[in-house]
Amino acid sequence: MISRLQKFAFLLLLSPGLALAGDIEAGQALYTPCAACHGADAQGDPEFLAPGLAGQSESYMIRQLWDFRNGKRGAAPNDPAGATMRPMALTLPDGEAIADVAAYLAALPPAEPVVTIEGDAGNGQKQFTSKCGACHGGHGWGNEALYTPRLTVIGDSYMVRQVKNFQDGVRGAHEDAKYGKQMKMMSILVTDEELNDIAAFLNEQAAAE
Repeated sequence: MISRLQKFAFLLLLSPGLALAGDIEAGQALYTPCAACHGADAQGDPEFLAPGLAGQSESYMIRQLWDFRNGKRGAAPNDPAGATMRPMALTLPDGEAIADVAAYLAALPPAEPVVTIEGDAGNGQKQFTSKCGACHGGHGWGNEALYTPRLTVIGDSYMVRQVKNFQDGVRGAHEDAKYGKQMKMMSILVTDEELNDIAAFLNEQAAAE
């Protein structure tokens, strides 16, 4: 008899961006220790450098949890926040547990992130549309088929820090980080001022959801 995990793997080969529809109830139970940093409602917490996860792309969450487990993320010596996350991902026992957590988080209603960065949202929209929109969508909602995250839920401080991590080689440097390498190439096209403006634009999009 084919297990649920084997079925997921087969479907993922057929359609890389497919949401895998894990067990939401099981995922809720597995999420319990994550709430200490990411919040009871997965709303995120800038104080703990933790992104909002509620409403995030299911396929993206699955890929990131696997990346933390296999060292594509969180293993760099200059990534203390990632180093904190990696052992948490390793507590998930198998691929089914990962799919369950991702399904639970994807099913949660997105919370409006805390605004910590000011910028020119009008210019941010222009910069985002020309440099980010092709992969992340015009409103920053992400794209399951491209494994890109929903940027309106993660929080501005987290988004800015991750772009700078790509610029500095903290993310996207692993030899097998295919998607990370793509993001690293795009990140160097954005200045600090433009990044703040993009954050302001995404904050507006989050408030409008």
